[in-house]
Amino acid sequence: MIHKPVLLQEIKEFLNVPPGAVVVDGTLGSGGHAQAFLECLGATGRLIGLDQDPEAITRCRRKFDGDDRVILVHRNFREIKEVLKDLNLMKVDAVLLDIGMSSDQLANEKRGFSFQREGDLDMRMNTAEGEKASYYLQTLPEKEIARVLYEFGEERQSRRIAAAIVRERRLAPIQTTQRLCEVVENSFPQARQFEKGKRPVWNRRHPATKVFQALRILVNDELGALREGIDGAMSCLKPGGKLGVISFHSIEDRIVKEKFRDFVREGSGKLVNRKPLVAKRSEVIDNPRSRSAKLRVIEVVS
Repeated sequence: MIHKPVLLQEIKEFLNVPPGAVVVDGTLGSGGHAQAFLECLGATGRLIGLDQDPEAITRCRRKFDGDDRVILVHRNFREIKEVLKDLNLMKVDAVLLDIGMSSDQLANEKRGFSFQREGDLDMRMNTAEGEKASYYLQTLPEKEIARVLYEFGEERQSRRIAAAIVRERRLAPIQTTQRLCEVVENSFPQARQFEKGKRPVWNRRHPATKVFQALRILVNDELGALREGIDGAMSCLKPGGKLGVISFHSIEDRIVKEKFRDFVREGSGKLVNRKPLVAKRSEVIDNPRSRSAKLRVIEVVS
């Protein structure tokens, strides 16, 4: 599976990075957006690439080997202020945060991000820190599991699924992606259960989709990192500098929208685009993952 970065043209146009600028890509992934920035930066620009996933850092070291303009750092973007301080860079010209999953992460069954692949129920972006998703499924009370599924996954059947998880974990720990999928699917009435490939049009989304999203957000504290990352990025931008954030679901986009609105109200930022930028039809056809992507951009005014 080849990862394709989303909204490349929109990022180039609305962040409008000039030659010689210093740019932070807070979520390197496979380096697609970083490569686009480098094409704009010229010989004197600099790119600081962050990612909490060590595999992403390894991929990008290979990709940008020998390019003296690039500095790669294995850190979460929520630590952007500390990273730039360590590099003696107090202010930068642009920051991009892409909050989505990369195709490389989804394709690696060992990571446990995809319900379409059998693997260990891990879901940690940084495999050296924190607890696996299976730990939370085994230890959280039923009400807390239901809350996580509802708040982080917007799962309407959160209580039903939480009850099934607690019931099944008494029999055996839920430690693999396929076991979790089975538990979720079996939690629904028989009339709502369909064989793979035979789901009706109105129920094409896999029943475990929102469950996997909620657990991933919990395991990696993604919403807390997003809030801290936006605040940190804004504090590190020069006047006129721009922050772009790409989100992929309504929970993330709501946070970005509210944070940007607060900056505008306090007079420290102005919106570059009032409505989120979305992928053109041609991009969605070429890269279906882009259909849910939304880009918001804000400019620092003081």
